[in-house]
Amino acid sequence: MDGFWGRILLVDLSAKHCSIRTIKEGFFKKYLGGVGVAAKLIFEEVDPKVEPLSPDNMIVFSVGPFQGTSVPGSGRWIVAAKSPLTNIWGESCAGGSWGYHFKRSGFDAIAIRGVAEKPTYLWICDGEVEFRDASDVWGKPTSETQNMIKKDLGERNASVLCIGPAGENLVKFACITNDHGFAGRCGLGAVMGSKNLKAIATKGTLNVDVAEPDRLKDLAQRLSKQIHEKAVSIREYGTTSAAKTFHDERGYGLAGNWREGSLEGIELIDGDHFKEITVSGEACIMCPIGCHRHTRVDEPEKYAYDGHGPEYETIGMIGWLNKIVDVKAIGYLGHICNEYGVDTITMGSIIGFVTECAERGWLTPEDLDGIKPRWGEADPAIELIHKTVKREGIGNILAEGTVKAAKHIHPEAQKIVVHAKGLEYPAHDPRAIFPLIINYATGARGACHQRGFVPWAPSLPIPEWGIEKLNKPHSMDGAAEIAARYQDWSVLFNSLVQCEFMVWGGLTLSDQIAFLNHITGWNIDAAYMLKVAERIFTLQRIINVRFGISRKDDSAPPRMFEALKSGKSSGKIPVPFDKALNEYYRIRGWDMDGKPTVKKLIELELTEALKPVWE
Repeated sequence: MDGFWGRILLVDLSAKHCSIRTIKEGFFKKYLGGVGVAAKLIFEEVDPKVEPLSPDNMIVFSVGPFQGTSVPGSGRWIVAAKSPLTNIWGESCAGGSWGYHFKRSGFDAIAIRGVAEKPTYLWICDGEVEFRDASDVWGKPTSETQNMIKKDLGERNASVLCIGPAGENLVKFACITNDHGFAGRCGLGAVMGSKNLKAIATKGTLNVDVAEPDRLKDLAQRLSKQIHEKAVSIREYGTTSAAKTFHDERGYGLAGNWREGSLEGIELIDGDHFKEITVSGEACIMCPIGCHRHTRVDEPEKYAYDGHGPEYETIGMIGWLNKIVDVKAIGYLGHICNEYGVDTITMGSIIGFVTECAERGWLTPEDLDGIKPRWGEADPAIELIHKTVKREGIGNILAEGTVKAAKHIHPEAQKIVVHAKGLEYPAHDPRAIFPLIINYATGARGACHQRGFVPWAPSLPIPEWGIEKLNKPHSMDGAAEIAARYQDWSVLFNSLVQCEFMVWGGLTLSDQIAFLNHITGWNIDAAYMLKVAERIFTLQRIINVRFGISRKDDSAPPRMFEALKSGKSSGKIPVPFDKALNEYYRIRGWDMDGKPTVKKLIELELTEALKPVWE
């Protein structure tokens, strides 16, 4: 079939055994690839009662029809499993080069179970698979791990995804790294660590058949050129200029752990200041933009490093949230998180949470092993990162994530945790864009701006689905439909699989449909794609229902209903919340407890879910 191999690699680490599952074209027409394929596999194969860090949990790495082709922004891959951080559907996506090489190695996905007897990495090359000893790289940071494995293989052009010490130590928000890309959220690096799986290396030279190669080539060349020419700012700055923009123009209230609408010194962490530590841009394979950064700090010595980042979320959550306005310090904080292999969003949340707990007297210096966290100070934050990753002292509690840590710290501590379904909020404030709170509350993996592109709504419509630009961000009118449709579009990005930043160069849903048709030879339209997106999103919800999720979990933290006292969003809170949630359920075809109805399951051709949901 065109665009797919129809081959899923099944790996049992315990038995040191591989097999192939053959997939027909109709499966891909229903689920596309990427997160759609992963959701279907996890629904079929993972018992709802499975412990996330047990050998029985399955971790899936998947690509889509765009990988291995010339589609701009196709240098990505997804990973999914039951999350050790949230105990529900967990999923993350990253760039680099791994997805491209994995697809060209002859597979559409790899599903891994069991636990290796000793540290192991997988080597996948043109349809062949090897189990290799990873003892020498166990304990190594992520960048060194990738270099050592390439040397061990004698393959400079191999692509390696791996975990760092955080994943090995089962930190519940450990990430997975490839090149300068990070699958950061949901702690899936800890799932790899629990399996003694240090890395997966791949190299592919097989050509993926496409139905209309000339038309695909022409469209890819035209759009790559257009995106390169239009996305000037993001190519120059990456995402580093976003903090000041969102502070000034949107009124985000991140500072002081989501309590302050204005941050003194925000101008010190704008894009121009980060350019001072930027060596060059870095691009994922098949990317016409290059939004990642190679950065370096030489002095002061305590912040000296040479590595990747930081991007906006790191700047926002480690810097802005904690009132740290020193670009060199933020760069270093992000760097050590990258090398340890830990999610900077959750790590930034933990630092802010600990600092507020200390401020309130809920944590003493003795509780914190002598660390004295203060707003605006980077050095205590650095100590907290080391403690957390190594699970030393207070770090052993913090390594569980903010929700679980709060239960140990103080009876009132859970009220100041800003999360949805156990996943900490990213650096986008629903008090500035009201539909975002519905997106966060109902998100399959919890609070996520990349699994529902609502922050784009004020500037980026979806005309193919009847969605216009959001002209009234401080209104709950229409919030439910906006949240649902941007969630659906994000599902397509993560199933095709493609980088969402291509939209800043003018990529549209219509372009994605054209790419898919040229690759596969199908003749689908926007209405068909909406049904596919709804099917995949609903399947994720079904998985979560089986994991115990219901309306009680589609909630928002108390802090989001505390009005900011300064900034552009001062005095505004996203209400009425419950009314908008009811409308969201109606649009989705779910009952008022958040379960997909029988009618909706039949409409989406998910009849296999009828018994699991309604038994």
